Amino acid sequence: MINRFKTKKDKILTIANIISISRILLCFPLIIFMENNDNFNTFIVILLMILTDLIDGYVARMADEITDFGKLIDPLADKICFLVVSIYLIFNYGTYMLLFFCLIMIRDMIIIIIGSYLMLNKNIALESNKSGKWFIFISSLMMISVIFGLSMYIICFFYFISVALMIISTVQYIKKYNKIFLT
Repeated sequence: MINRFKTKKDKILTIANIISISRILLCFPLIIFMENNDNFNTFIVILLMILTDLIDGYVARMADEITDFGKLIDPLADKICFLVVSIYLIFNYGTYMLLFFCLIMIRDMIIIIIGSYLMLNKNIALESNKSGKWFIFISSLMMISVIFGLSMYIICFFYFISVALMIISTVQYIKKYNKIFLT
């Protein structure tokens, strides 16, 4: 039996983890502002979401509080925020976002199922990869472009780069998982 919450890496309530959780909570005002066509506040909340994603890992490293929960909640917060905005965009801006949403769902199910198995059964918590971080960042730019009605060329540029990064990060996750299962 594993003694949980005995070491520093088992902590849950750290400053970095609270920052990650706050990103999830920001989904509520984001939807309200988008629904009310409040572009200024929508932009501010999206900016806060991006900033919390950038600083949570930094804070964890600086405070020496890198935790297994943080390794789980950070990418999960990204996924929740991302999926909330994707669903909103599907219903309000067209079905071309539906394909993007389906690809994200497949990718995230693979990552979540295998990652959860490794964490629960092998006591291994993997961090998100750099291409996955870039995927989230570029996809956020694409979604901002859609929300603010920028040129279709800009939207398509970000859309295709996002899909490419999604594929690259998925392959990297699968390779990392495969290496663990083969050892």
